[in-house]
Amino acid sequence: MSEIIPLFRPSCTDAEISAVTDVLRSGWWGMGPKTAEFEVAFAARVGARHAVAVNSCTAALQLACEAMGVAGGTVIMPALTFASTALAVMHAGGLPVFADIDPVSLCVDWRDVARKTTVHTRAVIPVWYGGMVTGAATALPVIEDCAHACGSVGAGEQGQVACWSFQAVKNLATGDGGMITTNDGELAAKLRRLRWCGIDRSTWDRDQGRYGWEYDIREPGHKMHMNDLTAALGLAQLERLDEMNEARRLRVRQYLEAFKDTAWMQLPAYWEGSSWHLFCVRVAGRDRFVSHMTSAGVSAGVHYKPLNTYPLFDTSPLPVTDRVWREIVTLPLYPDMTDADLARVVETAKAFRP
Repeated sequence: MSEIIPLFRPSCTDAEISAVTDVLRSGWWGMGPKTAEFEVAFAARVGARHAVAVNSCTAALQLACEAMGVAGGTVIMPALTFASTALAVMHAGGLPVFADIDPVSLCVDWRDVARKTTVHTRAVIPVWYGGMVTGAATALPVIEDCAHACGSVGAGEQGQVACWSFQAVKNLATGDGGMITTNDGELAAKLRRLRWCGIDRSTWDRDQGRYGWEYDIREPGHKMHMNDLTAALGLAQLERLDEMNEARRLRVRQYLEAFKDTAWMQLPAYWEGSSWHLFCVRVAGRDRFVSHMTSAGVSAGVHYKPLNTYPLFDTSPLPVTDRVWREIVTLPLYPDMTDADLARVVETAKAFRP
């Protein structure tokens, strides 16, 4: 049987291997100079004044919510997202409230955000689904969920804070890891304390030839910081981000051309500015289609089962979300995808009989 074609696959070159090897040989594996270097480089890449490196986008969202003071209030977000978006709000002492989505972009519907806004609303978390950035149409504080949007035009420019993911299959992949970006210097300083147990000086800052033990703790924090091994991977991937995203865009254009006459498949609109983390089509009888694909050795996934379908969260109906998610299916897309991989995905998909 042919090798299974995965949904996602990280792209690794000698540059990533060399970067991690250098840190291993340096003797400093924790949060240190490489983490600081990655923060500076990433902030410059996305046009932010400050970047705070953490161990996941989940941690980034929670710390952003804590620093923005959502405790005791509500935070509006789409239900079509991974659980981390809502769990971060809950762990920060807030209550997630779900707004519906736009049926084309699959991002939050800002008109429904307005309808769901109350005196208790502390912030909005728009999720840039698949890499699509629609702009933030609200006067409320905005915490951008940029987990899918590394390299998307406009991502990180819509709110007070943006949270990024470097999980193993993201556009910029480090295995795990995340970043918070902001233009607010005081907020960035608070986030740096919160990510490292409330401590006001990192171990690297205190070391400089000896293990300095003197620091202060004035607020409770978490152990959510990045380390230099992760940061070294991040720096290598950041250098390659544009070329990897362009490889994604090429495959998306090829998909769109190959499927343009497939009447039973609804295709996404092409946007050159998207990072194209996901390539999602819509198919009636989606579950049958997924079974057809996977039985032929081609991965197909669902992103996501909406959060309002889980009893942990508010299960109130969302008309567009509740209808659209049952048709969404994610097809394989990754930078090192070959022509043969793409041809096999297309051939398998076209063999489906709806």
